[in-house]
Amino acid sequence: MTASIVIPAYNASRTISLVLTALTKQDCTDFEVIVVDDASSDDTSALAESFSDRLNLKVHRVEENLGRARIRNFGIEKASGEVVLLLDSDIETIPTYVSTHLALHGREPRAVGVGALRYPPHLSQRALAKYYTSRGGAKLREGEPLPGKAFVSCLASFRRSVFDEIGGFHDGFRIYGGEDLELGLKFQKSGSALTYLPSAVGYHHHLRSLKEVMDTLEQYGEHGIPQVLDLHPDFAREMRLDDLKSNAINLKRIVRSLTSLPIIFRPLLEIASVFQSGNLPSPLLTYLIYRSYRWGYSRYLRSIR
Repeated sequence: MTASIVIPAYNASRTISLVLTALTKQDCTDFEVIVVDDASSDDTSALAESFSDRLNLKVHRVEENLGRARIRNFGIEKASGEVVLLLDSDIETIPTYVSTHLALHGREPRAVGVGALRYPPHLSQRALAKYYTSRGGAKLREGEPLPGKAFVSCLASFRRSVFDEIGGFHDGFRIYGGEDLELGLKFQKSGSALTYLPSAVGYHHHLRSLKEVMDTLEQYGEHGIPQVLDLHPDFAREMRLDDLKSNAINLKRIVRSLTSLPIIFRPLLEIASVFQSGNLPSPLLTYLIYRSYRWGYSRYLRSIR
């Protein structure tokens, strides 16, 4: 079984060497690595090409920034392997990472594997790092089915044939968020077996501040979520956004509206930001995240009325 590791990269000069060094230490070697430089302004391509003597490596550079979805599709089009592993340009994998994914695909032809996100020691004690590593697949046991909404491309693998069958990433997604969720829902609806692989660990060497994350999630709510819901309108209820299009007034909607107000949200975000280097209650982070993308989606709805 042949494999291609596709790494989209944008201004990744600080981390791309770390990522590729980890791939030289894998316990299997039957894979190619494809780095796709999404019009970086730094020396990402040159640093990647310096690994040509240690990896079966191809570096492709595009001159116009394609965005998150199109650059992944572009890289996968260049892949020759039966199995594609997607990896972000700031994630350092453990030596058994590739072989763990390939073992899954050897057992299950329609499998979609999702590895375990971790953080290096200098980031792992931050509140958001603890929160992220406790969500999604982290709640499951090895091999348990993963819901499509928990799919993340940065640690994912799938057969190229299955990816092509469902149409790949939707080209409309350019900014953060939406492209992973939409692809995960398509995998789920196609009958693919999304599987969490807790032993396929990748260490993420980047973590935004709490305020940066909330700003990004507002943008996701305004621009990414509308695209997802246009393609999968049934998912609005699961995201707890269906009430925003309704004229009905009920207690749940009133509570959600009141708790979304800046007069409540901003002080809580300020307090949480002070303590973000340590522990924060998970319900508080869940509230901040939900309110941010809900606020962004509300802004989108107001813009089309």
